[in-house]
Amino acid sequence: MELDRVIVIFRYLSDKDVFEAYYKNHLAKRLLGNKSGSEEAERAMVSLLKAECGYQFTSKLEGMFNDMRISKETAEKYRSHKKSLNNTVSNDSRDAENGGKPVDVEVSVLTTGYWPSQNVAPCILPPAVKAAMDRFQKYYLNTYTGRKLSWQTSTGSAEIRATFHPQKGSSKPRRHDLSVTTYQMCILVLFNTRDTLTLKQIRDETNIPEEELRRHLVSLCTPKHRILRKGSKGKGISGDDDTFTYNADYTSKMTRVKVPMVSMRDASSASSGGAKGAGSASAAGGASKSAGLVDGSASVPLSVEEDRRHLLEAAIVRIMKARKVLNHNDLVAEVTRQLSGRFVPPPQFVKKRVESLIEREYLERDEADRRVYRYMA
Repeated sequence: MELDRVIVIFRYLSDKDVFEAYYKNHLAKRLLGNKSGSEEAERAMVSLLKAECGYQFTSKLEGMFNDMRISKETAEKYRSHKKSLNNTVSNDSRDAENGGKPVDVEVSVLTTGYWPSQNVAPCILPPAVKAAMDRFQKYYLNTYTGRKLSWQTSTGSAEIRATFHPQKGSSKPRRHDLSVTTYQMCILVLFNTRDTLTLKQIRDETNIPEEELRRHLVSLCTPKHRILRKGSKGKGISGDDDTFTYNADYTSKMTRVKVPMVSMRDASSASSGGAKGAGSASAAGGASKSAGLVDGSASVPLSVEEDRRHLLEAAIVRIMKARKVLNHNDLVAEVTRQLSGRFVPPPQFVKKRVESLIEREYLERDEADRRVYRYMA
């Protein structure tokens, strides 16, 4: 019933392609982070969107669900494969930092075209984690020939067992299982061998993008979850020489602690308020950056802008191929009619795409009437 009401509101949206982009980003976060309240409800929503807008609108969303299903099957097969090897102690020297035991990894294999594109270079992972990923990659590529894996470390998560000094009057070390992002894991593992590191040292040894590095460090220094102590005062990070120190006195009532992420806006304002050298905010978690468009809209994701250009040009060529000759106003009206299910292109945007097609010799202007276009076979 609630989903039906959502669809009623959805029908009033003029830019349904923008909704699709944001919905896909948030759905990806829910699926990869196991944060969805109900998979049945998620699928029901996609079914309603499909009934409303057609298969093309939801094909990528359905592909995301299919990827998650296949990933679960692959993970189960990989677990069986590891059991068959019966290797409880690793022969890989990189596993030494994990007590000689191989790190357990669970990999979601995603199809490039279905998921929000990120184009973020992989960070430098701890050797034991990299060894585990290399073993999975070898298994996967041997099982599925002709495929290529590109690791997206910006979207992963990790479970770390952290050991802290005993409290006063006790000789028993305190242990907490920390639920963190992959970036936070890479940062924290550096403190296994050193108590204090500067921002520059952490950046050089992890290769985490600047804005995300600041955001993840601020998240590890919040009052409630102060696993690291920041050298400078205030919320911001002062610069490359700002220090971060392992907090041996960290305490929590919970054995398993989920370290929450501060928003990109909070991290950016904290850094800009701290001192010089702060990074500016950008879209986080795989969301596309925004930019003003020639179509007159305020701002939409860059991926949507690119899709609109392709859709509009394809519609113009399709119409002109069928009609052969058409005046400008009739072309704008027909293009708007065909694309109104996804977005309403302003006439100025249509004009610019027509001019682009003329430059590439898909169309030409009529010599007698410049407002009439002819299709060039």
